[in-house]
Order: sequence, then C-alpha cells, then structure tokens
Amino acid sequence: MLTAEENALLTRVGPGTLMGDLMRQYWIPVVQSTELAAGGRPKRVRILGEDLVAYRDPAGRAALVSELCAHRRASLYFARNEASGLRCVYHGWQYAPDGRCIDQPNERPESNFQDKVTLPAYPCADRGGVVWAYMGPASAPPELPDLEWARVPDAQRFVSKFWQGCNWLQALEGGVDPAHISFLHGILDARDAAARRALDSAAAGFGFAAQLERAPHIEVADTPTGLLLGARREAPAGRYYWRITQYLLPFHTMPPPEVGEDPLLHAHVWIPMDDDQLVNWCVSWHPTRAITPDEIAEFHAGSSIHVTTYAAATSEAYGDIRPTATRANDYLADWEAQRTRKFFGVPGVGAQDKAVTESQGAYDRSLERLGRADVGIIRVRKRLLEAALALRERRIAPPGLDAASYRVRPGSVLLAKDAPWVEGARDRLIATTS
Repeated sequence: MLTAEENALLTRVGPGTLMGDLMRQYWIPVVQSTELAAGGRPKRVRILGEDLVAYRDPAGRAALVSELCAHRRASLYFARNEASGLRCVYHGWQYAPDGRCIDQPNERPESNFQDKVTLPAYPCADRGGVVWAYMGPASAPPELPDLEWARVPDAQRFVSKFWQGCNWLQALEGGVDPAHISFLHGILDARDAAARRALDSAAAGFGFAAQLERAPHIEVADTPTGLLLGARREAPAGRYYWRITQYLLPFHTMPPPEVGEDPLLHAHVWIPMDDDQLVNWCVSWHPTRAITPDEIAEFHAGSSIHVTTYAAATSEAYGDIRPTATRANDYLADWEAQRTRKFFGVPGVGAQDKAVTESQGAYDRSLERLGRADVGIIRVRKRLLEAALALRERRIAPPGLDAASYRVRPGSVLLAKDAPWVEGARDRLIATTS
C-alpha cells in the first residue's frame, strides 16, 4: 500500500512534477505518421498536461509546438501551415518548428520584438508509423528506442490507439497484472466449447491455457530497462507454463503471446494526457511475416488489445479516438452473457480493461489492499519511484535511454519444473529484428 504522498508522486505528470520530469527524459508517441499530411492542418494533442499542436510542414517534417500563440493566446490549431512554420491567423505571427517567432507582420519593420519571443516546441521524428516527440531538457535527445515493432516492415505491424478516462498508472497496472486475465477476460465454464472458441478469438494473444489456473505463481526479475514479470501455471508432462510480460520504463508493456510456432506479439504504450486521462497505444507485430487480413479484421472486431470503434470525431485533443463503449452506455455490456457464459459481459479485451480501470475513478492507492498476486504492480511502482527520485535528487540518468535496451520481446514458454525461468526463456525474450 502506498501513502497518499507516494500516490501523488506516481500519478501527477504535469511540468515540474516528479513523474512528469521522468517521462520527459524519453521519446513519447504523439500521433500516427499518417495523421499528419505534409502542409496539412495542425492536429490538437495533449501530453503530460501540455496543450500542443502537431503538424507536418510542406517539406514533410513533423513538428510539435504549444497550441496557443504567444501574442494574444489564439489557438494555432487554426494556423496557416506555411513553408517556414505555423502562422497565427489572428495577427500573422509566425513560428518556426523549433518555436522561434520568425515574423511579426503587425509590428513596424524596425522592431526586433520577434527575436524575444519563443513558444514551447519539441523535436519530432518518425519511426514505425508513429511520430515521436522528445519533451525533455537534453539539448541532444537520446536515440529513439529500438523497439522491434517500430523496426519491422509496415506490413508486419498494426498500430491503434484509444482514449481512456483514467490516470495513466492505473491503466498500465492492468498491463502488468498476470492474474486478472483469468477473471476479467475469462469464461465461467472451461467445458463450454462455444465460449472457449469465442474467448480464443476475442483474447488473441492471451491464450486459453491461462484460463485453466486462476491463481498463478508470480515472480519478478529486474532488467536494465525495467522488469520481467513471470506468471507460472501447471502444465502437462511435469512442466510449468510461464507467461512473461516485459515492462520497460516508464510507460511500455508487452503482454505475453500464445505458446506456438507463429504467434503475434503485442505491446502497449501508456501515454498520459494529464493526471486524469491517457492515450492507450496498442501495437501488434510479427518479426518475420506480414499480419494477415483475417488478423486485422479480428483487431477491428475488438479482438486482442485493440479498440478501433470510435464515437464521432471532434477536433479536441485526441477527440477522434474516443471509443463508442463508455461508462454512460455500460461499455455495451451483455448482461445475459455475464450471467451465463462470461466472467464479464463487456465485449472485447481492450474494452474490458478500459471499463474496469475507468470504474476505479480517481484512484487513491493509499486505500487499496494488495496481496501476493500484486507483486508485479508493487515492483513497477517501486521501480518508477526509484528512477524518478534518483533523477531529481542525484541527477542520475534513468534506465532505458540507450536505444538498444528496448530490443526485447515478451514470451511464453513450457519449462521443466526445475529450470530457472529467466534463463530458460532468455532466447525468446530477445528481439532479433534489426
């Protein structure tokens, strides 16, 4: 159990906060690359409590600047996207991609006032079909994280994202909680063949075997970039079935795949918009083959981690990725299915996770009661606090700023009962795509 003070330190992400300062050391996904057209209109985003606009200049370079003009605070969402930068439509002030004011046409020619004006702006880069931004203080940003999913060809990757109305950490904690899948995403009767088939389809990447033992033994191991979380269940022939989640500081998780010859791999990036809402980035990829049309159809149908059915788009920050399943409509729960077949009647794994984390409200962790099954969540919180305090108090760079440390995968493996799980699964946990 955390104190109220520790809870605040972990969950507040605005400028100058402990966790906000930590997150600003890392590259952050902003929008998908296809959302910004060269010379096209700006797009509102909100990241770590800052209101910003993302755009791509006529030459094709992505940029991210503060939404409000420094002059009279008019929104640059309406700005003209010109070759040299965004031009405010109110009085014509223009800003280069680095935030410098480069033109003030309403000022006299002899004025040098523009040289004294800058907007907050952050360097951007495209990788893996995503526009990333670095919002930290380093004059030379670290290298982009060498995530395998961002390195494979486009045909081998599927990226989606959706808005969640809760604090970033309570959403991420679901991603490092191996025990909840047997309940939240489970069925009532393992002998129910129809329900099993539906579950295998709807929970692709989680695996029905995980339904067979609801109280797995959980172990946690440190890595240079975060943690490995191993959930151990009994398996035939005197073996254990290990499902291994990767947690990478500060906001990446990779749930374990199905045991098999050709499974897809999955990842989340949990990006806070502010203290009360986040963007849940969802990625599925395969290291060696294209994702099939049938697999993509399943993603759009609500299978696996993806949610792609959205309410009518608005022009607000991330207003085009608000799911149709909401608290107001009970997340489209099928209450009869919950009574007779499913542990939870909300359709779709991603929607189920969204429903329960939003149901927690403004989460005060000083009121919770954690058990042995929550060891992974406890260790994630401890790792975050240690890294953030070391950065603030001792100026120690946090883990994971070297690109190569992200060359990892999640894994599922059957091992002899006397085999050490980290060593036994090691080869499966290393990304080989260059």
